[in-house]
Amino acid sequence: MPATLVEAPLGIACVFSDGTRAEFTLAESGSPSWRGNLLAGLAGLVHPHGTVDAAGSVSHYLTALRGMVATLAERGFTGGAAGLRRAQLAEYWMGATVAREAGTRRMLQAFAAAGGGLQAGVRELVEGRAYNPQPTGVRCRLTGKANGLG
Repeated sequence: MPATLVEAPLGIACVFSDGTRAEFTLAESGSPSWRGNLLAGLAGLVHPHGTVDAAGSVSHYLTALRGMVATLAERGFTGGAAGLRRAQLAEYWMGATVAREAGTRRMLQAFAAAGGGLQAGVRELVEGRAYNPQPTGVRCRLTGKANGLG
């Protein structure tokens, strides 16, 4: 059974491949449509539609979701995903941690893949290269140092 959105209080209910179940709710902060859009994206990432297959993993995504919702609410964003502007998304991701950018990027990708509306500039960012690439630990051939840093 796939993950489903819960209306009141707003949240998500999941059944994982091992038969375990978990329900998560979101606080009443930020735009309800924005929270719902990101939750819809998260639902598309949960088994069997995606690779998220444990309550702990869902919790990590929810941490990213809550951070993005709170930050954009502080900056006056009151709309849903369709009202998000490229500059707002870029500003958020440039200041976000690797995990928060990666999580929210995947939720927005899944939301768009399921037919959710995103402005063209936002879709371009969502499908593009990360602002905060995840470290790989690969050594740079030129310097011999991890990731070519330091």
